[in-house]
Amino acid sequence: MPSKEVLQAIAAARMDLAYRAGVEAPDIIVSETKAVEWPDAGLGCPDPHTSHRPQPTPGYRIVLNAVSREYEYHADTAGRLVYCGKRRQG
Repeated sequence: MPSKEVLQAIAAARMDLAYRAGVEAPDIIVSETKAVEWPDAGLGCPDPHTSHRPQPTPGYRIVLNAVSREYEYHADTAGRLVYCGKRRQG
């Protein structure tokens, strides 16, 4: 059974993607959820306008599928979520 943290991160990612892709959250499929340790608070998707001090940050990689495309989100265990964009297909 996934932890409460993971379920909350998935729910937040689904809501965000529903808004971005213009679909209903129940139509979004979770393709992958993996526990990872990000190298810093940028969660592997750093903002070019923000610098992050190197500090291992535990979290999750979440891959969602909607409208025949995959979208990647990164989260930390404190509830922060970052949209990392569409993944390449094929």
